[in-house]
Amino acid sequence: VTQLDAEGVVFGDKQLPARTIIWAAGVAASPAAEWLGVSADRAGRVLVEPDLTVPGSPEIFVIGDTAHVLRPDGKPVPGVAPSAKQEGKHVAAMIKARLAGDTATRPFQYRHAGDLATIGKRAAAIDFGWIKLTGWLAWWLWGIAHIYFLIDFRNRLAVSLSWLWIYLTGQRSARLITQGDDDKS
Repeated sequence: VTQLDAEGVVFGDKQLPARTIIWAAGVAASPAAEWLGVSADRAGRVLVEPDLTVPGSPEIFVIGDTAHVLRPDGKPVPGVAPSAKQEGKHVAAMIKARLAGDTATRPFQYRHAGDLATIGKRAAAIDFGWIKLTGWLAWWLWGIAHIYFLIDFRNRLAVSLSWLWIYLTGQRSARLITQGDDDKS
């Protein structure tokens, strides 16, 4: 984008007429590639070896949305919690094997379990490959999946009760408390 004005957006040499423009900055990767002095992709993620180590530094592992990891089809592994958890388990197994004297490298194998996304109040989209759902039922399944992956019963219960309260009353059970109003009138 080279220009924004009341008429719209100019990108390259083309004008895109628009009355509403939403500028989203996105999310930047951690500066780990810079700290390590290694190559990164356009988003700043560290270009790692198939075993999740830094090229030339097999003692350094990079995982999660800081790592640029490729799947067998050549597409990057998504920078979401399920893939980071899989990467963490892989690295833990590699470290455990190394401590036992096994120095063999093992490539990370990503297993895509599906996509879940909430898309509004009481609406979600689910794509497990073999089944795709949207709407109210998908929203319930999204919520159940998120509660299931919480750690320990107490957290599951607290989130379940909070979400149930919001669902039944439309009111949030927690509020952000900030400093007093500037206008005391």
